[in-house]
Amino acid sequence: MRAQRTPITAAAAVAVALGLTLAGCTASDDPHPNDDGPPAPTASQSSGESTTGSGTERGAALATTAFALAWRDAVDTAKDGFEGELTEIELGWETDRYAYTVELLSGDHEHTAVVDAETGEIVTNSGEPVENDDVAEKKAEVIDYEGLVPLEEAMSTALDAQSGTVSELKLEGTQNGAQWQFDIDAGSGEDYEVTVDAYSGDVITTDD
Repeated sequence: MRAQRTPITAAAAVAVALGLTLAGCTASDDPHPNDDGPPAPTASQSSGESTTGSGTERGAALATTAFALAWRDAVDTAKDGFEGELTEIELGWETDRYAYTVELLSGDHEHTAVVDAETGEIVTNSGEPVENDDVAEKKAEVIDYEGLVPLEEAMSTALDAQSGTVSELKLEGTQNGAQWQFDIDAGSGEDYEVTVDAYSGDVITTDD
């Protein structure tokens, strides 16, 4: 027995063709069907917050705070951008972090680098020429590393002379040799600066 065939009307043919065309458009309109767009922002991204500066909070007692970067390492970091000789280095709070301010001298040019005490990042770099009349004086301030009293020893000597909390410290070259200087908060609003000879380890002055 021959099966009876149902004829396809013109309207049905158009409907089938239209369906295939729409299916083809849906598949080809999106060149990346598995791409759901950019990922949703994380909590830190959506809040717009960013972390800056070192992790140590302002007001730290420098005598008992261990920073990731030692002062000699900070000098080496500064020298990566400017090959000079050390005339001064200071550790203190800079805007939003503890940082070393390193001053270097090369010929008649002076360079200053601020180095994050935790990350070793160079925060700022600056330089300027030295006045001709001041070149000889600046060269006399270059610090000789040989025979320097260690920082910890000099700080202990300063705290023996004046008890309190060390808030800033500095190694400074002078015409009479290098000196350690310590800013000490004695409490009740009293601040003192104790200067220690960087070679003999003796206290030079204690000023308020």
